[in-house]
Amino acid sequence: MGKSHPIELRSRVIAFVEEGNTHREASRHFRVSPRFVNNLVILKW
Repeated sequence: MGKSHPIELRSRVIAFVEEGNTHREASRHFRVSPRFVNNLVILKW
């Protein structure tokens, strides 16, 4: 398994999605997997 992503990256991804961008756009923008973005959004709530 790889290293966990930094807290700063997680908060930036969440903010990016909250601005109205899709999960797939966020994954491309931050070069992370779409599943990572989905899990972040689910865990945030």
